[in-house]
Amino acid sequence: MKIKMYPAENGDAFLLCSDEVNILVDGGYAKTFSSYVRPDLESMANNEEHLELVIVTHIDSDHIGGIIRFLMLNGGAQVNSIIPLKGIWHNSLRALTSESEADISPSNLEVLNAIKRRGHPKRQAQDITSVDEISAKQGSTLASLIHAGQYIWNEGDGTKSVCVDSVQQKTFSNGFVKVLSPSKLRLANLLKTWKKDLRRYGFNGSVNSNQVIDDAFEFNFEHRNDTQINKQSFVSARSQKRLEDIYTPDNSIANGSSIATLIELNGTRVLMLADAWAEDVLEELQKMKSQGESMVFDAIKISHHGSNHNTSPDLLSLVDSPIYFISSNGSKHSHPDIELLREIVNREAKFTRTLYFNYSTPESREIKDFQTTSGATFIVEENAIDWIEITKEYEC
Repeated sequence: MKIKMYPAENGDAFLLCSDEVNILVDGGYAKTFSSYVRPDLESMANNEEHLELVIVTHIDSDHIGGIIRFLMLNGGAQVNSIIPLKGIWHNSLRALTSESEADISPSNLEVLNAIKRRGHPKRQAQDITSVDEISAKQGSTLASLIHAGQYIWNEGDGTKSVCVDSVQQKTFSNGFVKVLSPSKLRLANLLKTWKKDLRRYGFNGSVNSNQVIDDAFEFNFEHRNDTQINKQSFVSARSQKRLEDIYTPDNSIANGSSIATLIELNGTRVLMLADAWAEDVLEELQKMKSQGESMVFDAIKISHHGSNHNTSPDLLSLVDSPIYFISSNGSKHSHPDIELLREIVNREAKFTRTLYFNYSTPESREIKDFQTTSGATFIVEENAIDWIEITKEYEC
């Protein structure tokens, strides 16, 4: 297997390829797609390859902006202007509630249209390079593009949710993708938050799914996540405290809805943890361990750009890998956090760990100089945005 971690600024965009199975996990911002992801997809298409699956982990502009741009340009499942795409995983409102054709009152419609008029967060709109694209961008949600493009959506028409209790696994000729997060409870919390937001805006009707409500749902959570700051206090990057002394779980409802996965292709096993909550991932991995599965993986993409709040000491005591991916330019919440980086490399191991960063940040530079007390060895690779071959040449 080979993996490319794109320079997605404070977001995520990963392409995993093994033989003819190609999986895109998130797309960063629109600029990420145009400058970096698109050339790779076009090269694959020229070689008569296709994308087996696109996983959109959750609604956040630093994850979905590039996928929106991709679907705008790809032209739908019958056109495939960039590359053929066999399926998409994305939990929109359509997957969380039943569909409704009921009329929307004028007052409720105005509430929804007011949300829609906000469009995508400003940072994402600034990625656009033409007036026509700005117009399209403001009116195009990811859910509407998937629906209009007639893509296979959550293994059907998008009405099923991708979670550990529903669409839990997808099998390929050489492997599978297994869902580790979210649970139906996390998705129910997302829906509950949406209902509370609507009531606060003055909406007093049914919140079941239809085109107008679906679009408002997506725009609302993009803005919610773009402005939300974790209420827990941030620890200084120069703190010498251990992760176990400062760890508190993430409380972002959107992050809790993240699709975290185990991707196994040709026997190579990679944890793609999105922005998921550590406790949810831990619960599913413990089930796997009880069934005899190894908790040493070939690569791990660390959750939420290396935040202290998304990788718990308990999770780190369960899993390990010779390869870690940390995707962040440090521009939002100063991720990654140095306490987490030290905890990753300071555990005893029979192999040398390599930490791949797609940018050079103060924390990536600081961890280079860290001396482990366990004797464990590690390597830091910054600006790691080229293909990385994932091998099994290590001792567990």
